[in-house]
Amino acid sequence: MLYRPSGASDLLTRNLWVYGLGGLVVPFLAIKFIDVAIVSFIPGI
Repeated sequence: MLYRPSGASDLLTRNLWVYGLGGLVVPFLAIKFIDVAIVSFIPGI
C-alpha cells in the first residue's frame, strides 16, 4: 500500500465509511450466522 498524504476531512470520511459501516453491519451478520448455526445443529429449537 502506498502512502498518500491527505487532509483530515478525507481521513475522517474514509474512516467513517470503513469503520462505521463495518461496526454496524458486521455484528448483525455475525449474530445471524450464529443463530443459523445453532438452529441447524440443535433440532427442536
